[in-house]
Amino acid sequence: MKKRLTALLLAAAVCTGTCSIPAVSSPAAGTGTFDTVTVQAAAKPSASSLAAAIKKAYGENYWPDYKLDKDEIKSKYGVASSLYTSAYAEVPMISAHVDQMVIFKAKNKAAKKKILSAVKTYQKNLKEDTMQYPANLLKIQASKVYTNGNYICFFMLGGTVDKSVEENGSDEEIIKAYQKLNNKAVSTVKKKLK
Repeated sequence: MKKRLTALLLAAAVCTGTCSIPAVSSPAAGTGTFDTVTVQAAAKPSASSLAAAIKKAYGENYWPDYKLDKDEIKSKYGVASSLYTSAYAEVPMISAHVDQMVIFKAKNKAAKKKILSAVKTYQKNLKEDTMQYPANLLKIQASKVYTNGNYICFFMLGGTVDKSVEENGSDEEIIKAYQKLNNKAVSTVKKKLK
């Protein structure tokens, strides 16, 4: 019995030093009311963790394979690292492909506005570039700029559309098919940020 009691006391002593037990507040002296306890909300995911979820959702239909560093991000998208707390940008190594994914987590509302403007300008320039490979023109038209809270995303993903749509569909039908592919990334972000 003594050994058992000693073991329990030892376990309690260890737990007191390492376990986190929520503190119970008592009424403030003479007021009869309890002190307010603030609980921090769970931290929102980084751009990298959102990117990992999107890659998983697309599987082998995720084509970008070259991750950009902050200098390359600034050069390509016009977004300085001072505007975001995290960013993830991946493009294809082969210039014949245009699939890409860019996710920014803006520092604040003012930064979000600047990032969104830069990303929309990037998308507009892509759409107006007549030097693109003809096969990529419709995919570019279907690209998606998406925001959720302080996150700003640019998606042009999904590999290729169904062969019958690609061969027999009108331009409008093909664009819609590519938009549907981009919506998989949007749905994934929404789910992660719930």
